[in-house]
Amino acid sequence: MPSSTQAQTQTESLATPCVTCREHHLKCDREIPRCGRCVRAGRECRLAFKFKSSKGVFNKNQKWLKTPKKLIYVDETRCLTTGSPLEDVSQYQFHIDETHHEKPESVTSATTPSSSSDSRHHKNSPSSTRDTVFTHDSPSNHSNHTVHSSLYPDTIISQPPSHESLGERKSITPLNSHANSIPIDPGTDVIAPGGAFNSPLYSSTALPLKGRTEAILFRHYIQKLAICLDLCDPLRHFELVVPERAGMCHTLLNAVLAIAARHLSHTTSFDPLASNRYHDECLRYLIPMLNDSSAVSDENLFAATIILRMLEEMDGSTTGQDNYSHLLGIHAFVNVGDQHMVPGSLSAASFWVGLRQEIYIAVITQQPVKVSLDHYIVDRSFEPTDDYTWSNRAIIILADVLNFCFGENVLTVGRWSALNEACEKWSVTRPMSFNPLFYKERTGTEAFPEIWHGSSCHVVGIQHLILAQLFLTQFDPTIPKVGTNRRAAVRRMTDRIELLVRDLCGIGICNQWTPPSMFTACMGIAMFGDQFGERTDQEALADLLRKTEADHARPTAAIQQQLKKAWGWIPDVDEH
Repeated sequence: MPSSTQAQTQTESLATPCVTCREHHLKCDREIPRCGRCVRAGRECRLAFKFKSSKGVFNKNQKWLKTPKKLIYVDETRCLTTGSPLEDVSQYQFHIDETHHEKPESVTSATTPSSSSDSRHHKNSPSSTRDTVFTHDSPSNHSNHTVHSSLYPDTIISQPPSHESLGERKSITPLNSHANSIPIDPGTDVIAPGGAFNSPLYSSTALPLKGRTEAILFRHYIQKLAICLDLCDPLRHFELVVPERAGMCHTLLNAVLAIAARHLSHTTSFDPLASNRYHDECLRYLIPMLNDSSAVSDENLFAATIILRMLEEMDGSTTGQDNYSHLLGIHAFVNVGDQHMVPGSLSAASFWVGLRQEIYIAVITQQPVKVSLDHYIVDRSFEPTDDYTWSNRAIIILADVLNFCFGENVLTVGRWSALNEACEKWSVTRPMSFNPLFYKERTGTEAFPEIWHGSSCHVVGIQHLILAQLFLTQFDPTIPKVGTNRRAAVRRMTDRIELLVRDLCGIGICNQWTPPSMFTACMGIAMFGDQFGERTDQEALADLLRKTEADHARPTAAIQQQLKKAWGWIPDVDEH
């Protein structure tokens, strides 16, 4: 907190934004004594320290202390920005010993202790070698842990320190604190944050990744998994923003590494236990934070929870069941209030992903959507706008339909007609860009038509609207319960359901470049696949389910088993 003298000199507003707003990437109004944004959000408003340089002139007889040959620099950046006391000084020490004979360079502290380094040159041989050394020492033990990189053979790069403080990422493979150096296989590339390289193009690494394996995991997330989250996001937050934020939020970084490891373990021979270590490290910090009002407004933690929920969906293929534990975390972030869900923010992007995840659960469990749909970023209009908003409108229509079908209210004809009209109006007023690039009717030997789209937002928008139409067709209250007209009405309902499911699966098969197209098709098969009576159609549906699990790590074994019983492929033991 600023001193009383500083507080008195502040007359109208703070000179700099408060620390809390800067951490949440929000604009601060700089009001005194607490900014208005923190007051409205119920957060602690932490003020930054102010420093004023002295303009005085020292006396000529001023006595100066003699500087020792060995200096220890302590990085207090984190303490100054957060206002928290310095925890363990030994974790933040950077040593300059007496063997350094060149002119010392200025030491620049990074925002986090783990990314700080002390780079210096040593003349260890006639051919000068550039060394980069990171230390994690206590005053009584100054042993440096260094390794050699085969990628840059002239560079000595050490493992970064492991921090116990909140939000800091622990090493998955701890260093041997009793060894002066760790022999590493020459084929292994270990790159530490802030490490120096001989290449003139690279002065340091972008992220605190511990070796080649973590770099592979991080790249796999960006190239293969982020597309599953950024379906309706023109800014591609999970592909572009999350990787950048992961360098500062270690909970988010561990979530990224956890889901990449899980996906690779399902689709390749990657270590199946690696994901658990990153996942456990996330939960260690994330679970206690959910009870903190300021933490549930942190969009980085919101994004981490979304990623962990996606991982949880993958786990169903191995555990045989979905625990839905991360859904509770998503509910906590969504229900915190509108003030944190600014359009175009990471929080808003996380909301839409969380809603799609909630819809998936609602469909599979045949329950209403439990996420609040009353936020101001939710748009139910049909006014002209961009394609991404149109896709989100279709998603909202499906959520409203699921609440109608599985909610506690009576299925009234009036409400059904309003939802059916919304589906028809969306189809009529949507942009022409939602039309497929290529369409081919199915032939007698093919189960699905060919439907090509060029954008993931078009795929997800059309598919979610088809799902809404499917549920409205199945739950049509105008179908007679009894009487001579019922048989014909049920026949028309079945024909329409088959047509919609074929279109849904055709979009999925022809647009596998965006994996969620297959996930959404599987949702339709799970709910309406039992209405197909032809063996060739049944086999095509089963093949789509198997391909989705094999290629995209989405659990479909339970759905396959249920459909095989419904189709009579295997006996239903429950009947005996």
